[in-house]
Amino acid sequence: MRLTIGIILVVLLMTSRVNSYVGITYGRQQSQQLVPSMVVDMLLQNKISAVRFMTSASDIIQNFAATNISTTIRLTNRMTNNINKKHLALAWLNEKIKVPANKGVKIVGLAVGAEPFSNTFLKNIPKFDAVASISLMREVLDEMDFRHVITTTAHGMDVFNVSKVPSETGFRDDVKGVMLKLLEFYNKTGAPFVVNMFPLHIVRDVLNCPIEFTFFDNMSNLTITDGNATYTNAVELIYDSVVSAITNAGYSTMKIVIGEIGWPTDGYPYANIKNAERFYKGLLKFIASEKGTPLRPGPIDIYLHGLSDENKFGRMYGAFQRHWGIYEADGNPKYKIDFTLQDRDEYPYKAKGIVSMPRRWCVFNGDTSNLELVRKNFNFACGITDCTPLEEGGSCGGLSEESKFSYAFNGCYQRQRQVKQACDFDGLGIITTENPSQDKCEFVVEVLALEDHLTANTEILLKV
Repeated sequence: MRLTIGIILVVLLMTSRVNSYVGITYGRQQSQQLVPSMVVDMLLQNKISAVRFMTSASDIIQNFAATNISTTIRLTNRMTNNINKKHLALAWLNEKIKVPANKGVKIVGLAVGAEPFSNTFLKNIPKFDAVASISLMREVLDEMDFRHVITTTAHGMDVFNVSKVPSETGFRDDVKGVMLKLLEFYNKTGAPFVVNMFPLHIVRDVLNCPIEFTFFDNMSNLTITDGNATYTNAVELIYDSVVSAITNAGYSTMKIVIGEIGWPTDGYPYANIKNAERFYKGLLKFIASEKGTPLRPGPIDIYLHGLSDENKFGRMYGAFQRHWGIYEADGNPKYKIDFTLQDRDEYPYKAKGIVSMPRRWCVFNGDTSNLELVRKNFNFACGITDCTPLEEGGSCGGLSEESKFSYAFNGCYQRQRQVKQACDFDGLGIITTENPSQDKCEFVVEVLALEDHLTANTEILLKV
């Protein structure tokens, strides 16, 4: 469902009330990365007991020592092609798993790449020999006496030929052979089958069903019947499509984990805060019920996608990829959600200790005498900052042209830590203390990021 470049964090939220667990991914491809100790505090306050990084996270993982938070690290798709020999795998695992484990970090899993066979949104991500890579890492981990560290990889729904009825779903012909080999490996090692889901995309662009079918409180009249099973929402239908495919492959009891599931708040049709909150409310109530699906009654383990927005995520993979966050990049929650599965109508705990930059913005000065120059600077700014909300259907898509210029100028200015020169734009920018935000379109003021704290940037600190 999404590219795993950069550091992504997956969090399992365990509760004593149910056997299901709910996880959340956390990508760190942001211009303002939160200080790791603040993130740890936020996770602990939200009673989050496990973290899964989608890279080795070697720059921050030490912050999780002595916290009893379970961690999973990732060997990225690109790195799998470099770590292709036993001695290289041993060196990497010693550094990325053994060293932090000896310092008190609780490492329980290794994700070897993700979605290696995508042919949709992530079709251009680095490919790798999934069977060889995961087998190599498993072999070396066993020799290191790290047998408790689970090795697996995640697959998008695009490895299947998805049908409106689960019983007709199977693996794509071009990947069926390698998927059967991976299923054999998962079965042999006790690893789960991890699948990433984007229900909105499946319903809208694959099944061509009404959008209401994505919600558990489906207000349409659509139901889908498959034999004795009746489906009133997409999540159960998609999940049972996976169940059907791996059962037909001979693995009827293999555990399935939903590795990513969520609702973006921008950059895609129907992607907004209201729909995201509604979707999660129904999803978590369903997970808490433990009723399961028609083909798999019982608890379901999921990872919500994701913890915070990533404004540096590759634009080529879809504008929505930057807007999965339940939290804004500054650690403030976008909407109400109850991670504890108790269906409480409240916002989650937000990051504490966040220091914002001064409340000032860079805007277009209104000089349209040379529109070619204005648009040149607009394009320049959008090459530095995230302008996906300005696209048609985006949260800022309804702005006037001049306001769109201001949005881009401000984003670039904030990205460069409010340095005065960053608001020049050939004399077209002007700094203001009047908030230019409009309706649902927010002109951000960034926070002091991880790198600011690490370098103790005196100029910025003095201005705060």
